[in-house]
Amino acid sequence: MIRFVFLLLIGSIIGSDWIRTKDIAGEFTSVEVDEHGDVYLVNSEKQLIKFNSRLDTLYVFNEKSAEVELVAPQNALKILIFNKSLNTVQFLDKTLSPSAEELNLDEVNIPLVEAVGISKDNNFWVFDQYDQSLKKFDTKMNMISTSGNLTNITGLNWSPTKLKEIDNKVFVCDSSSGIMEFDFFGSYVQTINLKVKGNFYIDQSNVWFLRNDSLIIHDILLQDESKFNLPEKNVVDFAFYKYQFYLLTQEKLYIYALSK
Repeated sequence: MIRFVFLLLIGSIIGSDWIRTKDIAGEFTSVEVDEHGDVYLVNSEKQLIKFNSRLDTLYVFNEKSAEVELVAPQNALKILIFNKSLNTVQFLDKTLSPSAEELNLDEVNIPLVEAVGISKDNNFWVFDQYDQSLKKFDTKMNMISTSGNLTNITGLNWSPTKLKEIDNKVFVCDSSSGIMEFDFFGSYVQTINLKVKGNFYIDQSNVWFLRNDSLIIHDILLQDESKFNLPEKNVVDFAFYKYQFYLLTQEKLYIYALSK
């Protein structure tokens, strides 16, 4: 299904006009969209705000000690957030209320983390930079699996900032070294030699990401790229949902639809 959507998107972008449908002003640092089309923005004060598809504010998560560095809302009923300053992971319900106690990564001897992601089985992934390994934990901080030391496997030292589970695969992105692919059990598969800064999406053979205010679609198998100019400049993050693109600048979030 995801593959089909990506193929339709590629077809829609070619020869289409970008039609702005909505926008909202604010100093936001990241944008994510869940399976229902609700929008999650982290602002400059590291507060998490949830909006509906019309960009009406629904909920705000702003506990005093909770600085949100990352949000993963792939499961709208169990939203993962990461607090880098405290090195903690927490799960929220659909109202952005904590559904469990904070999980401190220091307690499992993982002091240095940049990349965290949720798994479809309601567990979560962490890239342990000190140990140079991908690890999977349950909500009681029991380690389920580990890749082992990846420097020994790849010959590189990794400092990833993005981690995503997509279609029973896990992708860990380091803007300097590339993207590592793992299977659902955390075993290393390959390194995709592609330098990506910021957010990305992957289907079976294409990597979608931004570069210099352009949308890049990179075919991993053919080593070919398509480039599409964005309608906004200085875009710092992006997302998409059902043929709508969410483009975030330092001043606004813009929502664009594609139209022939």
